[in-house]
Amino acid sequence: MPSAGRKQAPKPSQREPDSSGPPPSELRPFAHPVTDALVLAATERAECHQARCEPGVMPREVFEHMGFVYNAAATRQLRPRLDGLMEAGLLEHARRNSVRLWVLTSAGRLTLAQARHEGEATALPESPQHRKWRHSRAKAAERIEGYREELRALLIEAETLLAADTRTHSDMWFCLANRLPGPSTSIGAAIYCLTEWPEPGDARPDVDDYSDPRDASLDPEERARRRSLRTGRRQVLRGEIV
Repeated sequence: MPSAGRKQAPKPSQREPDSSGPPPSELRPFAHPVTDALVLAATERAECHQARCEPGVMPREVFEHMGFVYNAAATRQLRPRLDGLMEAGLLEHARRNSVRLWVLTSAGRLTLAQARHEGEATALPESPQHRKWRHSRAKAAERIEGYREELRALLIEAETLLAADTRTHSDMWFCLANRLPGPSTSIGAAIYCLTEWPEPGDARPDVDDYSDPRDASLDPEERARRRSLRTGRRQVLRGEIV
């Protein structure tokens, strides 16, 4: 069977690192001073951006919203300030599935609002969801032409099989059919990330509901089918969510 367009699977050591979270190179080591207002603001935004409606966020999420790497050393450094916020009733602990979460209390929200009113610095760096959107666009721009070349090679292979008519073995067609969805899906995901994924703001979580502005013109069955096909459209790298 012609092998044009086929790419050898990378060895585990050659695969790109998981990019589901913020790139470590863009997160700074934790550094003092960190104000109470900044911790409260990061907790508030982390709660706002989570997809679930339940209160409480993981410590890692709060550190990422402050722009810091999360590790044990960072937690130890921040512990005195956290203890102070807990004692003041501005933060409290909650648990979900044995995981300790941070919850911003009503008193914490009032304190944060007052700090903003008084001009205290509460500005946060780029949010994790905006960083994810930005990196997805960059990866899409970098990889879309490679996906196109891969698909072109497969289409040339298909033309060769068509020209051979019934002189080819059926397995060749089955193998080709198995390889076609990969680059096709990747091209669609890249186009979505480049031109259709709206830039997220800070006011709400950036959760893909798999809808499209043109869905209103579709009948319910076709609309459901399209939404099912869109479930991987933020996966620019096959098998990796960015």
